[in-house]
Amino acid sequence: MAWSVDALTRKRPGQECMMKNNLTTLRELVEVLNDGKAFYEEAATHVQRPELRQLFGRMARTKNAIAGALNSRIEARGSCAPADGTLTGTLRKAYGEIRARLSGSPDDEYIDQLEVFEDRIMNVFREAAGESDDAEVRALASKYMPDVTRDHSEMSALKHQARQH
Repeated sequence: MAWSVDALTRKRPGQECMMKNNLTTLRELVEVLNDGKAFYEEAATHVQRPELRQLFGRMARTKNAIAGALNSRIEARGSCAPADGTLTGTLRKAYGEIRARLSGSPDDEYIDQLEVFEDRIMNVFREAAGESDDAEVRALASKYMPDVTRDHSEMSALKHQARQH
């Protein structure tokens, strides 16, 4: 039986759609990370407590590093990596900034709003790690889950701590 290169490289029906779906999942992961990074950077410039500025800066850098690694995989698949976040993230960030400016405790308000971003990031990564059709997407999401979980846990703990005061 003779095989041609064309026959070996031909895509199966539906394979292009699956690839697009998996690129869409990778892009979504990057976009929510970009949303979080942008909000953490903004919040770091407005909070009063130095330890929050440091924490928010570290969390922004973590999100940037993960997004960079995922962007490399997107580009390796022949697609352009997203440079920005989502409309939802932009609107949530604006909402959070307004709430913080109007709050008597802006640091606590930033903590509350950033914890919402962490919930969103956690959910998107958890879904990608558990439900993607692409083994590489599942592996990438799983690889970064410890970092995502750590940031989520830290913000959740800060939120609960702030509410006790």
